[in-house]
Amino acid sequence: MVGRDHERSLVRTFLQRGFDPTALVLRGEAGIGKTTLWEAGLALAEERGLRVLVARPCETEAKLSFAGLIDLCEHVDLDVLPAPQREALEIVLLRRAPASAPPEPHAIGLALRGALAAAAPVLVAIDDVQWLDALSAEALAFAARRLVDAPVGFLVAQRAGEPSPLEDALARRSLTVVDVGPLSAGELRGVVAERLGVELPVPALQRITAATLGNPLFALEITRALPLTGDELPVPAAVEELLGVRVAALPDRDRWLLLAVALGADLHLDALEVIGEGVREALQAGLLVADGDRVRAGHPLLAAVARTTALPSERRAVHAALAEVVREPERRALHLALATEDADEELAEYLSLMATQAAARGARPEAVALGEQALRLTAPEEDAWAARVLALAGYLESAGERRRVRDLLTPVLDRLPPGEPQVRAWLLLSESGVETRSDHAEHIERALAAAGHDLELRRRVLALKALSTAAEGVERIPEAIVWGLESLPEPDAMRALGWARALRGLEIDGVCEQFDAAVGPGAHLIDSPWPLAALRRSWRGEVGPAREATTRFLTLAAERGESVGYAWLRLNLTEIELRAGAWDAAERLLDEWEASDEGEFLITPTYQRCRALLAAGRGDAEAARRWATPALEEAERRQYTWQILEANRALGLAALIAHDPATASAHLRLVHAHCEREGVEEQGAFPVAADLLEALDELGEDDEAAAVRARLAGLAHDPFAAHAHPWAAATVLRVTGEAEAAAAAYEHRDGGAPEQLPCACHESQD
Repeated sequence: MVGRDHERSLVRTFLQRGFDPTALVLRGEAGIGKTTLWEAGLALAEERGLRVLVARPCETEAKLSFAGLIDLCEHVDLDVLPAPQREALEIVLLRRAPASAPPEPHAIGLALRGALAAAAPVLVAIDDVQWLDALSAEALAFAARRLVDAPVGFLVAQRAGEPSPLEDALARRSLTVVDVGPLSAGELRGVVAERLGVELPVPALQRITAATLGNPLFALEITRALPLTGDELPVPAAVEELLGVRVAALPDRDRWLLLAVALGADLHLDALEVIGEGVREALQAGLLVADGDRVRAGHPLLAAVARTTALPSERRAVHAALAEVVREPERRALHLALATEDADEELAEYLSLMATQAAARGARPEAVALGEQALRLTAPEEDAWAARVLALAGYLESAGERRRVRDLLTPVLDRLPPGEPQVRAWLLLSESGVETRSDHAEHIERALAAAGHDLELRRRVLALKALSTAAEGVERIPEAIVWGLESLPEPDAMRALGWARALRGLEIDGVCEQFDAAVGPGAHLIDSPWPLAALRRSWRGEVGPAREATTRFLTLAAERGESVGYAWLRLNLTEIELRAGAWDAAERLLDEWEASDEGEFLITPTYQRCRALLAAGRGDAEAARRWATPALEEAERRQYTWQILEANRALGLAALIAHDPATASAHLRLVHAHCEREGVEEQGAFPVAADLLEALDELGEDDEAAAVRARLAGLAHDPFAAHAHPWAAATVLRVTGEAEAAAAAYEHRDGGAPEQLPCACHESQD
């Protein structure tokens, strides 16, 4: 290696100090020498006896799900992992057949963290990380953030530009970025002499150095292609342009080989020798490079230029050849599709099958790519056309491509057959980035209309309507119960009944048992009503049991890798700690939430209103207003009723702390009136009664206060056992001035006592 003494010293120090910092990123423009320096780092690591896990992604592999992880984990032992995590990682590494549901990203990330920690000390080395496929990058970023104590280092080469997701994750720990800059004239001369055996005369060296700004790849290509005499040196504007000249001048067989490795990611040497001639000569000339039994272009830019300059007919011919030699069925299917111009029902059916398999193993981008090709090769008059449109929409929705779902389905809604296809389309559109809850509700109604008189379809849609109405809209609770009953035995009907009955003040243990009998113990926690039953206990004042059960569910979600469930359960535990007045515990959970990946599964107002309630609990009115105001604005814009109610509750508490009963009553009255109007009779769900009464009493609003007291007392002492409510009963005692009796009501409640009485007894700022 010529030059780079300073950069090599930094790499050597990084390795000698046992990965201090955790990561070293070699960043620079294309052709500047990042890969050469990165390879020198690998050699230094091996000299020190370090275990090195290597991935060399290329542009073609950027669309192949988990290609980077497959390379990195090729020789990694997974037997040390818990069964759910091991199975998830084995599926994406193609070591195990897919299960009934694709592995959760959370489970994959946890498994990768565990596998790397078990392999430590280990160096994870990735070249051209900008081409690392999105799912591998996501899993590595997740693991990197959590490898706090394990001796796992990262050596990454990246093209100049926006930081990669992995770099962002590593920056949260300790990261050094080495800007790989230009070489001096003397160093360029040494590189050209070493690689090409050419001794540049001084005038030519000066012109090349000035023209290339010290970029070694550019200098090598100019030396290969252009005369070294004359007054001017005609240099193209970019190295890609110059490489295009070189590729165009190659013999046909060499261009074929270069295009084959450009289009055939992870191509093996024996496969390339089957479809092309002169492979050994191309390797000797440096046009191709062997990496074990795999072959890649001598430089990634050569592959990129070969691909972009090839004619469509040339690309189709190479894809057809690759389809004959690749080993993985999904890649073979894609090559066959890309070699085909016209509709082909037999091939489209094969592509559909491969898309289903890709989705089953969590390979979302590949499922989309295969689904797109299946649809492209399906004639619109074919019976399978509608099913393939909807399958592709489902893959896009799973991949988070919600705008593309709308772009795909909206123009063809009228062409879809009535019944199941139209119902499915409207349900997909209801989940595809609608702006407001009313938009979502409208799509559900369209789906219900499309179901017609098909009872099974109607039950499916009605269950979703009941769930959305109760859990998101917090409205029409009695009707939601009826809809849930009508849509049984749909699993979503049981979820809807859980939420509607809980908000109505009714027990839900029977619903939970019914769900277990219908679905079984393997259901995702986000779908099960049992965590809601635990949260409901906190609404009723049973904080200890609620905390214990929710913590248990949270641990289970982490073990299973259920990302969405984990985020929701952490929210539940945060709310329980807020109800208990355990401010430090709530703050720790919120800090974890802020720093985590799972925050994306919950809208911003949810986090903001929790921060606001924490501030109010600590008596900081200004901070509570600062958090709650934007939460309310955004929740109102998007019509998220639960967050609207909770943000108003926080603002009401802030106003009480600030001795502003008029403002407090306005916010708290809105919450109380909504609950009364929509049939929410669980007083602990949105506990505003005691605080509203305090504000009304200060304002002298005796008639309204009497009405609030009467409703609270009625719910607290309802003759039906389902409504017997310890929290409400204690609140009635508290607001009637019987504080000792209120405390006793809690102390004698089975299951533990909450740390805070249900009243506006927050610390004042005074």
